[in-house]
Order: sequence, then C-alpha cells, then structure tokens
Amino acid sequence: MRQLFTWRFFAVVAALAGLALVLNAVVVDDDELTAVIEPEIPDRRIDLIAPVLYMQRSPDFSLGPDGTTTGFIDFVFDDRRVMRAAPGTAGEIECEGLNRVGACVVLTDLLGDAVIWFAVLPEGPRGTVELPPILDLEGGYALFENGWQIPYPPVIERRCDGEDIVSFSDFLRRFGPGSTTIVDIETQQVLEVRCAGTGEPEPVAPTTTELVVLTPIAPPTSALDADVDEE
Repeated sequence: MRQLFTWRFFAVVAALAGLALVLNAVVVDDDELTAVIEPEIPDRRIDLIAPVLYMQRSPDFSLGPDGTTTGFIDFVFDDRRVMRAAPGTAGEIECEGLNRVGACVVLTDLLGDAVIWFAVLPEGPRGTVELPPILDLEGGYALFENGWQIPYPPVIERRCDGEDIVSFSDFLRRFGPGSTTIVDIETQQVLEVRCAGTGEPEPVAPTTTELVVLTPIAPPTSALDADVDEE
C-alpha cells in the first residue's frame, strides 16, 4: 500500500498549528493591554471661572470627537470683555442653554491670555456651579476626579443630611464617591461639598418685625388719692 502522508505533510500541519497559536496569543495580549491601559486624564488647573453673558460662534464651529474645536467661539462677559477660543482648542460643552443669555459658566485653563482649554457648564443658583467629586486636597487646590484643579478656602462646608462629619478628610473617606462639589463663581473657590442625594438647602425666609402700636396712657382723672381728705 502506498503511503498517503509523508513527513513533509506532518511538518506543514505542525507549522500551521504553531502559527495559529502565536497569532492567538498576540491577539489575546493586545485585548488584555487595551483593557488594562486606560486613557490618561490630563490635569487642568482652572485659572478663570466666569458667568457668560452670551457666546458667539463662527459658522463652522463644532466640537469634534477628539474634544477639540473647529472654528472659533467667543465668550462675552457682563462687562463686555471678550475671550476667544481659537480653532483647535480643547474643550467641553455641557450647558444646554448656549443660546440663552446668562445661562452658562465658562471654566478655562489659560496660558497668558490664550485659552488652551475650556469647559462650559450650566450656572447654578446664587452664583455657583456644580462639579464632580473631589479626590484630594493638595497645595491649595482641590483635585477632582476629572483632572480639574480649583483653589479651596481654609474651611470647606460639608452637607450631609443627618450625618456628623468631623473633618473634610472624614467626608472624603465616607462620602466622597458620588458627592457633589459646589464652587462659588465670585471667589473662584470651592464653597461646599454635598453627599449624594443631598439637595439645595431650603431658602431662609426673611425675618419680619411686627409693628406694635402703643396706646397712650390716659391721664388720671384726679390728682389726689380718693382716700386722702382734701384740706
């Protein structure tokens, strides 16, 4: 009987099997590397937080998938100063009221007078803006989970319904994840932090003073005591 399979046939089969194993290992390793390596979050030290009166955009303005602008956008402030973000500037827009007057706040990372990054957020009540949780405090700046850095005062108010929080470190440890940070636009600093689910404080009703009308005391009808005989 003639031999059907030669040693060359088995050698080719073995080589193909080895190649398949190598390719599979490469693909698996690439997938694992993709899962392990996450994109690095850039640090953004905020140099300006300002309410925007309105915005003017060039006809070709857009924010691309890579987070950079096509065309330009001008931010006009209350005093009529204008700050321009040039084409190719990194940015984020999360304010739905772009076409409404006084609805948005801009946060910027500046290099001199040039905008190298900006974020447009909705303005909150009483001249504030809401930001995500703080991760840590370092060198006078609050470090946020999205890479932003904003100055903070000596004391940061902490609000959690019914909770006794002894320090800011205690707040971060127990309630940091999912919390909300409130930044004051006027002072450009962190104002307070709130636990998840804690809303705006109830407005304090103005105190009123009741006007009391005093009735004049009637003068006595007699200058003498009735029990005293008049001489």
